[in-house]
Amino acid sequence: MTGEAFVTGVGIHRFGRWAEKSTIQLASTAISSALADSGIDFGKVQAAYLGAEYSSFVDGRMIVQHFGWTGITINHYQQACASGSAAFREACLAVAAGRIDIALVCGYEKMGGGLLKGGDVDRDREFHLHRMGLDVTPARIAMAIQRRMHDYGETPEMLAVEAAQCFGYGALNPFGPQRPAVTVDEVLESGTVCSPLTRKMCCNSSDGAAAAIVMSRQKAAELGCLSRAVRVAAIASGSPDAEDLVGGPGAHIGGDFRAGNHTRWVTGVAYEMAGVGPDDIDLVQCHAPFAGGGMICAEAMGFCPEGEGGRFFMDGHARIDGKTPINTDGGLLARGHPLGATGVAEIFELTRQLRGDGGALQVPGNPRVALAHNTGLGCLNTHILMRD
Repeated sequence: MTGEAFVTGVGIHRFGRWAEKSTIQLASTAISSALADSGIDFGKVQAAYLGAEYSSFVDGRMIVQHFGWTGITINHYQQACASGSAAFREACLAVAAGRIDIALVCGYEKMGGGLLKGGDVDRDREFHLHRMGLDVTPARIAMAIQRRMHDYGETPEMLAVEAAQCFGYGALNPFGPQRPAVTVDEVLESGTVCSPLTRKMCCNSSDGAAAAIVMSRQKAAELGCLSRAVRVAAIASGSPDAEDLVGGPGAHIGGDFRAGNHTRWVTGVAYEMAGVGPDDIDLVQCHAPFAGGGMICAEAMGFCPEGEGGRFFMDGHARIDGKTPINTDGGLLARGHPLGATGVAEIFELTRQLRGDGGALQVPGNPRVALAHNTGLGCLNTHILMRD
């Protein structure tokens, strides 16, 4: 980045099932909260960046125009689970480049129930597993986890510890469905989806929206927003290739299949850009729609050696009071996963934590540096946020 970008306001519509609400209503709640948090009105916004997978640009236009017809540019991103973080990435780059001073970001989604399936097998080589009847996402993830269990001696109990941690935090998160906390045994006994994954090791699709206001340093200072602003210290992106069986955290690079390779590479770029390393990261929001995702990310981001991700969670290092807290709001497993909203919800949570506004889920020790990791089919985005 040639310049700087700051998150000056964030907002969210509680994740869950909202059959009676439209995408416009969900997004409007999140945007109104972000504007209020930033202390500005919509008239000051110079461009809008929206992310959604199951929604068209027409919906995005209606969401923005709900706040008034000001003639600003409206940009819409459709990159599966990474739609929201792609919108955030482009907003930050536009502000850092000096093209605009104030950007609105919103990720939103309304989803049906049931399992998510893969893409079009006739056009996308990533879904060749469809020919074996394995086009539903959990089946592909389960195969990769089984490989890790074979290679590293990981156990279903390790997966259950990660899931139980998420549900414990999710029960305290006022912005999620607040499903009850569960024990490790309850996770293991919740019914098999695709071995070793049980129901409570798999995220729920849901409805929701999250928003952020991004400003330049000069504009944030001019409007009195800088004192509570969080700086976007790094933006790194990439495209995991078609051999990725982990649903995001894995990749096939240079002929070496190791889950987390692409996350390892993109995170390394972000570390270099921000001038930090793994030991400097105070908390993480990582894209883990299935138990095991957090374990893989802990390795790929350098918090523990390869093959030690399960032990990292078992030993409590990923807890709020641990070495590197991971998914402090319950993550995708407990907070829910409305695809387009997920990436911006990560920014919402990390901004609140860096401000000290985490409430019952606040990370102790005055956290200063946070990492957001969000990935979808063909797109992985990593952002490092800092409180100066």
